[in-house]
Amino acid sequence: MIDYEHRDAATFEQAVKNLYSILSMLRSPEGCPWDREQTIADVSRALIDETYEYIDAMHEKDSNGCAEEIGDVLLNVLMIARIHEEQMDFTPVQAINSVCEKLVRRHPHVFSHAEAANSTEVLDLWNSIKENIEGKTSHDDDFFSRVPKSLPKLEEAWEIQKKMRKVGFDWPDVGGVLDKVLEEQQELFEAMQDLEHNRDHVEEELGDLLFSIVNLARYLKMSPSVALHRSNKKVRNRFNSLVKLSESRNIELSKENAYVLNELWEEIKREEK
Repeated sequence: MIDYEHRDAATFEQAVKNLYSILSMLRSPEGCPWDREQTIADVSRALIDETYEYIDAMHEKDSNGCAEEIGDVLLNVLMIARIHEEQMDFTPVQAINSVCEKLVRRHPHVFSHAEAANSTEVLDLWNSIKENIEGKTSHDDDFFSRVPKSLPKLEEAWEIQKKMRKVGFDWPDVGGVLDKVLEEQQELFEAMQDLEHNRDHVEEELGDLLFSIVNLARYLKMSPSVALHRSNKKVRNRFNSLVKLSESRNIELSKENAYVLNELWEEIKREEK
């Protein structure tokens, strides 16, 4: 048993110190077996989950939920930092010092004499510092070497497209992006005419269509993952409503009732509006 009594902090600094101290105690030999077993990979997955839970609360305009979920995000970030410190990789102070130095270095228009009149000039300056001062350039044989291969595929497509945009390879307006989506859709339809003997080609065309849709999301400055996350949540909620409505009207969930179920689906959509 660890002798500890929690007291709410009055400052941000003390609050962070309290959280890190609790996590350190949980990871200690006298702490929690489950917390001691957690690896960086385990906590990283939890961090992704908690980030999306925060996004849900944000879209629902639930300020209390946002406060809770951002606390969970901090919990997982500091848990990862604690594990790295235990492994003697680096300390949280080193990590924070590093990012503070980077922020000052990449904002010379704020902390020095450089000038940037708008966000486009800020990004150009930021990228120039990354490449010319920090030496973060692509490998000669791979223009996309700085795009992490471990990214989820929607994010990887997004980052590939961003890299291409930086050298001017981009559509001049959203009309071209929409035309490309329609073009890829048509190519997919044509490939599907002989799906049985053409599955590899159909899969390739499906990938091209998805890539073009990610490009549309990038052009609109919207995250494709967040957009899909919101759609998934909406479909789940609607279908749960459909299940309850079908039960109340003694309608079986079956292929035979597909037409009736679709009418219920449309009814639920109308009620949402």
